[in-house]
Amino acid sequence: MILSRTLARARIARGERPGFLAAWGPVLCDALAYVAAAVLVWPLLRALLDGASVAATVLVLTGVYFLPGQAILIVSALWATRSRWQDRDSDA
Repeated sequence: MILSRTLARARIARGERPGFLAAWGPVLCDALAYVAAAVLVWPLLRALLDGASVAATVLVLTGVYFLPGQAILIVSALWATRSRWQDRDSDA
């Protein structure tokens, strides 16, 4: 989310419209960084959730993995789309 936002804001400020890979590559990098962080946190969560109820396990996994993952992917995708956006009334 940080990489795609930073690059998109810089491109928008320069008036540059990136290609498909240049816009969506940072989104992939953000997703891979999130997956790497999630893999690093997994052993800690697994140890904490041993013996926990199913409801507590689902709640914790949703809060730790699903919701942040969705937020990162949605915000990254919005910035990638914004950086490629071209107004119909512009001359570019």
